[in-house]
Amino acid sequence: MRTFTNRFATGVATAALLACLAPCGGRAETRNRDPHAHRNGPHQTLPWLPGDPRPNTSTAAPSAMPAVPTQAPPPPVLPPPLVVPIRKPEPPLPPTVLPDAAGGVDHLKDGLRLTFGAGSADLNPETDGAIRALARSEPPDRTTFSVAAHALPTPDDPSTARRLSLSRALAVRAALIESGIASPHIYVRALGGSEPPPPGVTPDRVDIVVTVASPAAAPAQAAPPEKAAP
Repeated sequence: MRTFTNRFATGVATAALLACLAPCGGRAETRNRDPHAHRNGPHQTLPWLPGDPRPNTSTAAPSAMPAVPTQAPPPPVLPPPLVVPIRKPEPPLPPTVLPDAAGGVDHLKDGLRLTFGAGSADLNPETDGAIRALARSEPPDRTTFSVAAHALPTPDDPSTARRLSLSRALAVRAALIESGIASPHIYVRALGGSEPPPPGVTPDRVDIVVTVASPAAAPAQAAPPEKAAP
């Protein structure tokens, strides 16, 4: 009888203990999973119990709407454009004209051939006057001058002949510019000793070839319209 009583009392105590621990265990397990979840639905909130962190029931104040301007903003102020001064190219130095400089003039079909002394790029009064007369003989706005300068080649130093021919071409170019020819109408080539001279022609020479463009055709005038009969 005593044994049965002890077993019954033990069973009742165990059942009461399990009944007390079951809600707390479920609550603890639920809190560990999601503090805002509920066993009966994901959108239900559990009631606050002592020992739980107190929920934050305060609501954030709505942000104030930005004020809408009643007037249009002023137009943007643009800085003045940057003005860069354009410098005109400086004219070339005048050619060196020496009275005793060697050289001569040969008239070609479409230009001139100027000869120079060996190793010199100086003009004499004859060659300088021939260049200026050639520049005045054609309309400057429709005439182009091709200046091909040559020099006696040196076998061991070909650059010397090219530099000398360039000095001769620039001297002719300077004389043409002083005579009123614009620099875009002058084409200079310093050939050095790359082109052998024709038979009987010295290699120290400058050939000037003149090309004159044909004038633009004047636009045809339209016939006056006929008057309508009344």
